[in-house]
Amino acid sequence: MSNTSRRSDPRAERSKEAILDATRELLAENGNVGSLTVEAVAARSGVAKTTIYRRWRDKWGLALDAVMIDMLLPFAEPMDVGDTRKELATFVQVAVKNLSTPPSGPAMQALASQIATDPELGRVYREQVVEPRREQLRPVIERGIARGDLRPDTDVRLVHELVAGPLFYRLLFSGGPIDRKLGTRLADAILDGFAPSTIAGTARRPRRR
Repeated sequence: MSNTSRRSDPRAERSKEAILDATRELLAENGNVGSLTVEAVAARSGVAKTTIYRRWRDKWGLALDAVMIDMLLPFAEPMDVGDTRKELATFVQVAVKNLSTPPSGPAMQALASQIATDPELGRVYREQVVEPRREQLRPVIERGIARGDLRPDTDVRLVHELVAGPLFYRLLFSGGPIDRKLGTRLADAILDGFAPSTIAGTARRPRRR
């Protein structure tokens, strides 16, 4: 059966949601993808293991779908509110909320190494999380350039990586707080780093508070 057919089948959609809900519940209870099993998900969701394996090849793909893909993709790009700083901060706060709230944060700590070493899981993560989020950022950058808040050569990929990098560094290594204050500071850092130069080529636009 094709993916399109499965999506259009109400029973298949109900099974999918039951599986994802069960996965999130188990991750919230255990806090560790390593201890997650497809057998436990099947028992909690009431869906057969064979059905789960038809949609996901293993527990890592299932966990990724449960905590990241289904939770990130519904967010549209930040609305045009006429303020580049607010739009950047809105974009960052989605990731801040996701990574600072169980089960997403703890699950991503376990998933990170798997994403880095499993080519197929890495491909899924890039295609279904990284690339869509980068495209949600693109209109924010384009509006910032049009307003004169950002340089015309501001690179969307680089801005996205500069936003995500500190979040994941704190999540995986430093243990620093992932909170709203961090999101605001990252938005300010992007504005400072990509602000147009003055005629003299040295001064930068002041940071707005």
